[in-house]
Amino acid sequence: MSSYVEAAPGQNEALIQDPKNLEYGRWEPIEKITEYVEEIGRFAVMEHNQQSGEHLKFICVLRGWSQLVAGTNYRLIIKARNDVGLAWNYEAMVYDKPWEKTWKLIEFIPLLKN
Repeated sequence: MSSYVEAAPGQNEALIQDPKNLEYGRWEPIEKITEYVEEIGRFAVMEHNQQSGEHLKFICVLRGWSQLVAGTNYRLIIKARNDVGLAWNYEAMVYDKPWEKTWKLIEFIPLLKN
């Protein structure tokens, strides 16, 4: 036996609309690098070091973008210093689930141009 309930007119639309008119899935530039974004950048470097065995030292987040999904993806351009003291730029992607208080490093790559 199966059953279903038909949605009331407008019900489905209400579920996907955001009160601030944010578009889910679209990358938006981060206008101001906040302390929270800096901490995500610091986490990305620490997690990369743990996974790779490198010893990069976080300097700062230069710029970034955020993407609203089931949580938030952050794509950040990070400046970090390597073992020999050279500063280099890296691109990191971190997935943030604030309701679980968890971050996950998705990607961390050196950029060809500084």
